[in-house]
Amino acid sequence: MSDVPTNGRSPEVDRRIVVDHQPVAARETIRVLVTNDDGIDAPGIVHLAHALASEFDVTVAAPAKDSSGAGTGIGRYDPAVGIPLRRVDLGLPRAYAIDGPPGLAVMAAALGAFGDPFQVVVSGINAGINTGHSVIHSGTVGAALTARTFGSHGLAMSIEPSDPWQWSTAAEIAVAVTRWITSTTRDPTAFSVNVPGVAINEVRGLRCAELDQFGYFRVAIADEGGQKLEFELAAEHDRESSPGRDTWLVRNRYATITELGQLTSTRDCLPGEADEIWKPPAKLG
Repeated sequence: MSDVPTNGRSPEVDRRIVVDHQPVAARETIRVLVTNDDGIDAPGIVHLAHALASEFDVTVAAPAKDSSGAGTGIGRYDPAVGIPLRRVDLGLPRAYAIDGPPGLAVMAAALGAFGDPFQVVVSGINAGINTGHSVIHSGTVGAALTARTFGSHGLAMSIEPSDPWQWSTAAEIAVAVTRWITSTTRDPTAFSVNVPGVAINEVRGLRCAELDQFGYFRVAIADEGGQKLEFELAAEHDRESSPGRDTWLVRNRYATITELGQLTSTRDCLPGEADEIWKPPAKLG
């Protein structure tokens, strides 16, 4: 008598497990907060958030109105009133408009307003590049710096103006850089990426870049009769730049990435004892 079952398969074959595809290793969900300084209604943030949502768990929290130039500021806060917050429809599960600058949105997220901590904060896509040492005044860059302060990675994304705007170019590069940032363990770090305003196939590459020496502002005039301050700005094509630095590279159709240094304390210029600078007056009697 045969041991082969009537269906024609041996017991050994019946015990096999057939897999018709390669097993996929479970991957930790990476939470990304998306913000900007151009405001929740700006087109750049929509392109950025949707591109990142293809690979990451994205929450959007951005200023309800344009907050350009906010730097790392968090604005005025009255604990008795709170900060107005509303949900918005960006075609994503979680998107909020906040009545405050991007630094406030990042701080609120870090303190638990939107659930578990975010590994990365991506800010942008800013309508205009943020190059040179004046980037410290940018709300886009300020959001990335605030993220680092609160223990997350920060990435500021900015694009050169063009007609039409090349949002998809910056969005594609943002996904690649975010993937790289989260691919290894590193201390909280802030980066600024600037992208030329061209189609993705016209970008000549990504280059590590030092900050240029100059920003947009050239001359300030106090018009007392008109009761206002006036600033002379440098046009994009007239801006001074140094070869190899961020502004020059973007002009030459390279995307740039710059690691933004830590704000640290130092005693290099201080005396051995601070009372050499000032000390309380001696008490009489």
